Amino acid sequence: MFNFTYHRSSGVLQVSVDGSWTLDEVQCYARDAGTQFAAARKQSGSLRLLIDLAAAHVLSQELMDPLATAGMQYARADDRVALAVGSTLLKLQMRRMLGDAPVPIFLSTKEAMNWLLSDDKAGAVG
Repeated sequence: MFNFTYHRSSGVLQVSVDGSWTLDEVQCYARDAGTQFAAARKQSGSLRLLIDLAAAHVLSQELMDPLATAGMQYARADDRVALAVGSTLLKLQMRRMLGDAPVPIFLSTKEAMNWLLSDDKAGAVG
């Protein structure tokens, strides 16, 4: 399951994922993400997105492509996106799914949030 939280003080939209994804949840995320991303951009002028996968499980192979498509369909060049994962295995899986996309992946939510709020463009990619 996932939920969106907009942090007004920082202008960061956080999506937190708990447990395993199903195909229905991926499709629901694809619908909700567009609305949530647009609302965050309207409030702060740009999208700062923290995808918090610290409590998520490793994805099944059949969900990787639909989830990548769901997340990237609303992406803009000026978006600032960071992922926080709970394991090295999930980090490797996310890097494989993201390919060359310049999205840093962190092993803690705090590090990811700090990067989103900093001026650092390099981050912890890889």
